Amino acid sequence: LQTSSCACIKVHNKLGSDSDMMKCSAFLFLIAAVVGPAFTTAFTSSKPAVALVSKTKLNAGPLFKGKDYDRIVENIMVTKNLSREEAEKDYSEYLENPNNYALNKGEAYYRSLGYDSLMDGVIGEAEKEGRGDEVRQRVEDFKKQGQIKGLSVITVFLVLFFYLKISFDNDPTSLDLISR
Repeated sequence: LQTSSCACIKVHNKLGSDSDMMKCSAFLFLIAAVVGPAFTTAFTSSKPAVALVSKTKLNAGPLFKGKDYDRIVENIMVTKNLSREEAEKDYSEYLENPNNYALNKGEAYYRSLGYDSLMDGVIGEAEKEGRGDEVRQRVEDFKKQGQIKGLSVITVFLVLFFYLKISFDNDPTSLDLISR
C-alpha cells in the first residue's frame, strides 16, 4: 500500500486536482477492502497447522476421530443395520458436511414416502397433521428472505461497479495510476 500511496501522490503532483486525488484514494480503498482480508490474522492460530493422517481405509474425518468414533460407528451399524464400511462411510459423510448430510437424508426419506422433493414432503406431512398452511407460509417466507439477501448482495456490487465506472469514465487518466 505504501507504493500505491506514492502513486496517488505522484498523480496529485502531476494533475494537481483534489478530485483526482479523491478518485485515487477511493481506488486504493477499494483495493485494500478487496485484498486486505487475505492478509488478516485475526482468526488464525499462531501455532503451525498439523496434518493428521487417518489409519482407516476411508481416511474420513481424521480430526474428528476421538474416543467416541468407534462407539458412534458401531451404534450406526446396529441402528441402521449396516456393515462397518457402510457405517464409516455414512458417518464420514456427516462429518464432512452435516448440513448436506441432513438435507440428503431428508430428501431420501420424503422420496421414499412418494414425494417429489424435500419441501413437498415437509408440506405434505404437515398437511396430514393439519399444519399445512403454517408450514407452507414458513417455506415461502424462507424463500423470500433468501431471494432478498441474494438480490441485496448483487445490488451492492452492481452499484459499486457503476460508481467506479462513472468515476473513472470522467477522467480516463485516473486509471493509469501505476505507470505514473
